[in-house]
Amino acid sequence: MESSPRRRTVLAAAGATAVAVTVTEGCSPSGEEDDRPADLVLKNGYVYTVDDQDSVHQALAVTGGRIAYVGNTKGVAPHIGKDTKVVDLKGRMVMPGLHDGHLHPMEGGQGLLGCDLNYEPLTVKQFQDRVQAYIDKTKDAEPDAWVQVNHWYAQAMRPAGTKLTKADLDKLDTERPVMVQSTDGHTLLLNSRALEIAGITAKTEDPSGGRIGRDEDGEPNGLLEDGADKLVKSKLPEPTAKDHVRVARRALTALAEQGVTTFMDALADENALRAFTTLAEQGELTARPHFAPVVEVSAADPVKELRRLRRRYHAGRTKTRPTVAVHNAKLFLDGVLQYPAQTAALLEPYLVHKHNDWVHGNKKGEHYWEPEKLNNTVHKLAKAGFDPHIHAIGDRAVRTALDAFAHLREQGDRDTRPTVAHAELVNPKDVPRFGRLNVCAAMGFHWPKPAPDSVDSVKPYLGSKRWSHYEPEGDINHHHGRITLGSDWPVDPLDEWTAIKTVITRTATPGSPYAKQGPMTPHQRLPRAAALRAATLNGAYQLRQEKTTGSLEKGKLADLIVLDRNVLKVPDEEIARTKVLLTVVGGKVVHGSTTLD
Repeated sequence: MESSPRRRTVLAAAGATAVAVTVTEGCSPSGEEDDRPADLVLKNGYVYTVDDQDSVHQALAVTGGRIAYVGNTKGVAPHIGKDTKVVDLKGRMVMPGLHDGHLHPMEGGQGLLGCDLNYEPLTVKQFQDRVQAYIDKTKDAEPDAWVQVNHWYAQAMRPAGTKLTKADLDKLDTERPVMVQSTDGHTLLLNSRALEIAGITAKTEDPSGGRIGRDEDGEPNGLLEDGADKLVKSKLPEPTAKDHVRVARRALTALAEQGVTTFMDALADENALRAFTTLAEQGELTARPHFAPVVEVSAADPVKELRRLRRRYHAGRTKTRPTVAVHNAKLFLDGVLQYPAQTAALLEPYLVHKHNDWVHGNKKGEHYWEPEKLNNTVHKLAKAGFDPHIHAIGDRAVRTALDAFAHLREQGDRDTRPTVAHAELVNPKDVPRFGRLNVCAAMGFHWPKPAPDSVDSVKPYLGSKRWSHYEPEGDINHHHGRITLGSDWPVDPLDEWTAIKTVITRTATPGSPYAKQGPMTPHQRLPRAAALRAATLNGAYQLRQEKTTGSLEKGKLADLIVLDRNVLKVPDEEIARTKVLLTVVGGKVVHGSTTLD
């Protein structure tokens, strides 16, 4: 065997994007052989490692849940024993499992089990018909069981500009309370029965960090924004522990099908921690879950409850067998950009249309934390060993979050791994700070495309100058910021490959009425290699796993996926149609079959 492997550079061209990868022929990256018989060998494939050189190999061996060899097919032969499962990839692509650094698995799993509007653009009648069909199917639950409707794409209601209120729900043939969750995760729609149960009247004041929608007479119109959802969610019947486990198990199945091997629950409560811990104890975890409990603005001690949850549920260092991790904390700094909510905090006001022109109005969005209090809270979290994960969408909120992290670094902190979630609008002056401060940007890869919730309900209210900095993945990447994938499921569909395609092309799905608009702000595209690294090794870094997962290298855990196409080589739009044939976590098959034909 050669002491120094031969390398050759390959360009995997795809459309306008060329991805440079390095094909290595010879021994494993460590230069040492492991002669123990492997449990699993994958050979004759395109093994995309996401290592420092983005090197590509032909074969991989797994022993005891870890990668024992990465190299060419000839070199893997010594690892094959009589009990080794050998898979002939026949050229198929292998890559690290996806790391989703921001999603909501319990809500996502529950959505798959209830009334699902499936993110579809609907007319009012279609909306009512879909909900009524579910009510009719579950009529035994009359008159008091809640009707919980999920994945309502509020901004895509047809015709454009259609707004629903409680009156539209009150027309349904049911006595049951109805609650509809929008896909943006910040808006609920209730019927009159649900408002009555929640005790929401014209006299009810807006809660801290939230807003109650009202009609011209001041009466509640059924819409609840942001923190106002607590008024009704506190009235929902409490699911049993068995219910929570069922939801968590369903979420894991869906994640494995997408190739997600590590994820972070960005709105974690103790019910989720209990459910996933139960599955861990039963050996049923099929991904590595991390949890970020919420720190409320009103919390007198921001770390007390976090410490309790960590003591109770955190399982320690990453192991071959998936376990529960609790070392993140979630904070909400603002809301959403979309009209009419416009609760995302901006440096300059939203535009309004007056006298045939767009001019600055008076609305600048909501800012839930005072900067000094945020700085102090972030410092306390870091000192207690928690990585702050801050929801910040508007450019003012993003700046405030970065200011808090800058203050943390100025205090000498170098170990904390802070994250700004979403970062949909970033002032150009703040873009380089992600790299300088070593702050992860967990971006929603579904969002950078023409759609009702972008070009219709955001663009007109920002103006062209700010619009060019909307969803700034390209700018952050160009300035050496670390981007990670945060699908935000179920705010967006659990469709990781369409999301990855979207951040590369910034185009709508072919056949969509928005596809004819072409790419949205094309200067913000991510190269393919950068998009895949964001979804793998960068995500592992965000969650403190980069030494054990995120790339396919000798000694790391065997968290990997086999795809039905080479996403570095196929035409751009085909990336969205990618199917995961095999998902492996810690050397264990959790989705698909080693029989690939």
